[in-house]
Amino acid sequence: MGLLNEVCRPTDLMERAYDYAHRITANGPFAIRKTKESVLRCLATDMGEAYKIETEISNQVFSSEDAKEGPLAFAEKRTPDWKNR
Repeated sequence: MGLLNEVCRPTDLMERAYDYAHRITANGPFAIRKTKESVLRCLATDMGEAYKIETEISNQVFSSEDAKEGPLAFAEKRTPDWKNR
């Protein structure tokens, strides 16, 4: 299910958690917010409804300004200027 990314020593746990958090926050804030929304909305639904919610939210993310900015910034070898929309 992809719920486990890594096994580490308890002493390394917070360092690894912060590494994952930094990797997540490097992405567009709109996409991060919508991903969290999707997870929360899908928790209390059946799979059919969850797929509908995921499709709705994915369409919003992939048609956003940030979705265009990410690949453009990558192609131009620069840091993205996220607009949060």
